[in-house]
Amino acid sequence: MRAYIAVLAGLIMSCQVWADDNALQLADLIGGKEQYQRQSHQVLLEMIRKQPAMARYQDVVQRWAQEYLTWERMRAELAMTYQAHFTHQEIAQMVQFFQTPVGQKYVRYTPLMREEMIRIGQRLAREQQPRLIMMLQQAGARVEYRQPASSATSAPASAASQ
Repeated sequence: MRAYIAVLAGLIMSCQVWADDNALQLADLIGGKEQYQRQSHQVLLEMIRKQPAMARYQDVVQRWAQEYLTWERMRAELAMTYQAHFTHQEIAQMVQFFQTPVGQKYVRYTPLMREEMIRIGQRLAREQQPRLIMMLQQAGARVEYRQPASSATSAPASAASQ
């Protein structure tokens, strides 16, 4: 009986290693080391831009990032996140998909598609803003709509409710 339990435990552990390997591979395919490093660099530059006093310590911040914000750590965290939300079989299927040319094209275009989706959502909200103002007024809010001078997003002049 103990031998059976040991074999079963070994099989369970080997399945976990397989899933970890697939989840790590998925992180490589979707997250991508180069993309992570590029984003990390942009975050550091933005941090220094927002806190100009940090500029003289840029080398310290970069050393810190190289030591603690590594792809290896991010990759492991991504793998655990994938495992928390997807089954072993789903992860294996995603790995298969993202290894294809179409899967890689999807990865390349995802940031652009996100940006376009945000712009479309902003445009749709801007176009429908007069209806929102009317609905708010019908609900008793005191708001007025001022036609924006440009195509830039503008907020209602007053959003105080009664």
